[in-house]
Amino acid sequence: MTAERQKIRAAEWLYRWNLSSSIIGIVFTILTFMGVFTLVLGPIFTERFGFTYFQTALLLFLFVLGVIIGFGVYLDKVIHFWSAQATVATTRNPYLVSALYQKELLSLVYIQVPVLKSLRALVEAQAMDESKKGVFLAELDRSLAKVEQSIREKSWPIEPHERVY
Repeated sequence: MTAERQKIRAAEWLYRWNLSSSIIGIVFTILTFMGVFTLVLGPIFTERFGFTYFQTALLLFLFVLGVIIGFGVYLDKVIHFWSAQATVATTRNPYLVSALYQKELLSLVYIQVPVLKSLRALVEAQAMDESKKGVFLAELDRSLAKVEQSIREKSWPIEPHERVY
């Protein structure tokens, strides 16, 4: 495995750890809540209702689970709290670096291509040394061809010198 691949694998695992840390936090919060309140409410529930500590813990677990699921359903189905996040999550992949997002594609079509064509026309009409003009025009043509190829393929071909991570 190359050093580049090792870096990518490390980044993937750090990304996965970051995603799972919130779930791990929720699990530990539930377990802590159950543990503390089982010790606090256990004697009271045993005295009043005849529950064992296990039954008290199970009751607290079901209560917390009901609150979490109820709150999640309310946020998701009633006020649609996660709809934007779900849209972004289904269309974005942090390791898919060459794919163009819709905003990037529209920017290329409506901003970059017209600007490059206008700049090419200005350089072509400019009175300057023909060798310099040829170099500028060749560079603009290469850039314009790459942008138009990216628009057709809806991805940006990344050259080795363009990799930043």
